[in-house]
Parts: sequence; C-alpha cells; structure tokens
Amino acid sequence: MLETSKVRADVGCKIYIRAMIKRMKLQDNRFALHLMFWGAYFIFLFLISLLRSEVGRNVSFHLPFEFLQVVVSIAVVYINLRVLIPRFFETGKFHIYGLVLVAVVSFNGIFLVSIVRLVPEFRPHFMLHEVPSFKFVIPMVFIQLFLVAITSALHFMRENLRLQKEALSVKDLESRQLKAELDSLKSQVNPHFLFNSLNNIYSHSLLESPKTPELILKLSGLLNHIIYECQDEQVRLEKEMEFLTNYIALEQVRIDESVQVDLKMDVVDTTIMIAPLLFVPLIENAFKHGVNISSGKPFIDVQLKQENGQLKFTCTNLRDNFEDEEKSSGGIGLENVRKRLELLYPGKHHFVIKDDGHQFCVDLSITVEAGTK
Repeated sequence: MLETSKVRADVGCKIYIRAMIKRMKLQDNRFALHLMFWGAYFIFLFLISLLRSEVGRNVSFHLPFEFLQVVVSIAVVYINLRVLIPRFFETGKFHIYGLVLVAVVSFNGIFLVSIVRLVPEFRPHFMLHEVPSFKFVIPMVFIQLFLVAITSALHFMRENLRLQKEALSVKDLESRQLKAELDSLKSQVNPHFLFNSLNNIYSHSLLESPKTPELILKLSGLLNHIIYECQDEQVRLEKEMEFLTNYIALEQVRIDESVQVDLKMDVVDTTIMIAPLLFVPLIENAFKHGVNISSGKPFIDVQLKQENGQLKFTCTNLRDNFEDEEKSSGGIGLENVRKRLELLYPGKHHFVIKDDGHQFCVDLSITVEAGTK
C-alpha cells in the first residue's frame, strides 16, 4: 500500500507541476490577448471615424474623446467579467445581474457625457461649439452594452473550453493513478506462486525425479504468461485457463496424493478478454490453507464457467476448525483481489467469501463482454 501511495503521489505531482507551468504561460497569453482586443477596438473606432468623414460628415477621429470612451468601456467590461458575472450571473441571480449591469452602464454613460460637458478638451470636433446634451448618454449606453455582450460571450466560450480541458486533465490523472495502482497490485501477485513453484522444482531436482523437466516446462509457460502477456490490461480467457491448469499441476506436485484436487472449466467463448491473474491468488489461498489439515479428507474444488453473460469462478477447500479466521481468510492475497476488482470492474462484479468454520469458499462473478473469434 505504501508503494502504491508513493506511485500515485509521484504521478500526481508531475501532472500538477506541468499544469502550473502551462497555467503561467496561459496567463501571459491571456494578457496579450486582452491587449490585442482593446487595441483592435481602438482601431475600429478610428476606422469608423474615417468612414464617417468619407461619406461627407464633419466628423474626424478625436483622440482624447476616443481614449476616454475606451477607458470607460474597459471599466464596464471588467466590472462585468470580474464582479457581476461571478457574483450574480453564475449564482443564478439573473434579475439582479441585469439590473446592476444596466445601472453600471448608465452611470458610466452619464460619467462620460459629464466629462465631455465639463472639459472642452474631451469634446469631439462636431461638439466644439455646443455643450452636448445628456441625450448623448443613450448611444454611449448601447455601445457599452454591445461590448459587454461580446466580451461576455468570449468569456463563456473560454470558460467552457477551460472546463473541458480540466475535465480531460482530471480524467487523464485518474487514468494514470489507476494504472499505477493496478500495476502495483499486479506486481504483488507474481512473486508468491513463483517462489512456491521454484521450491517445488528444486525439491524434485534433489530427488532426481523424472517429472523435473515437465515441471520446468510448465513453469516456463507460467513465466511467459506473466512476463509478456500479463503486461496488457486484458488477456484472452483461454490464456488464463491454460495458466490455471499449469499452476494447479505444479501445486499438486508438492502436496500429498490424498488431497483431492478438482478443476472444472465450462466456458463456451474462450476469446473473452479479462484482467490477468485474478483467479490465481484465490487458488493459491486454497492450497495454502486447505491441504495440511488435522481432520477430514482435504480437498480443493475449482470451477470456472460462463453463464448468462457472466464469468463465474468458485474455489472451495476444507479448513481446520481451530485455524485463525484472519489467517485462513487469505489476508493480503484476497484483499489484493478485492481491490483490483473494485478498480477494474466497478459495479460489474460480485465477490463473496463464505466461511462456516469447516469449509472455505470464494465465489466470484464478473460481467464480461463477448469475445471476438
């Protein structure tokens, strides 16, 4: 568990650092985009003035007035983006948002016209010989509302893109953490039965048993499955079935012949894809606790069958009445299987352990999709 936590922390830390660097770059880009927008708006005002002059109107670009208009517009736009939208619009208070926005825009329009009335230097050329009326507030209000509408639309488009990217980043982070945890859990499975198998072969080699070459061949098949095929997230069921057959054959070598071991597999579609090494810890637990018992005839019964779109696995063994319950329940091995099932098949599996003090039974059913033949 400690190793899994470290792996998840490392992955999360790397992604967080990358996100912060990207965020700093985005902030710089955002500032530049804002400058470009207001620069474009200023140029737009200049072009409008030229257009009016060309159609015969006595209107020309007046820098102080246009600059004042841009400053007032900037104030309205950023009050809307930074205050009104977060505080009222995004909280569902649309009526209050509309009223406050109209009030702010009207105040700014009145402020703009008042400056023009009081300071002649800010008056455009067509107003040099007269004091502008407060009716001039109306076009100023509409211009500011137009800017608010455009910038609000751009704001919501940018927020939507940001949320989509964050959702993808979170999904990517969860996917990497899930893979890291699964790899850690899967790596804990491999050593247990490998050590047992090596010990079995070593014992037979000391006795110069003729079964040694066959056992080595079976172990070679197990290693090939673990090293190469189990690196994928899913493997064909036929590979797992072959693996279970070889594993049980290796385990039978080391136990007394009086122990009855039955393996029954009734699967129609062996091309079903499943997570590797799910069943091995369950069988390993049975050989560990169901062989050397003090009373009764020990047995291990393993069944794997396909039924109604589900893969059902059952492993039953005899157990000692006086054996410690926590010890006989498989400890880390079964807990490992439980965690992998929760990560790999959330809502698509049923894992039950039955222990009546005399027999220990593990039932596992997984909802699977049909394979491709």
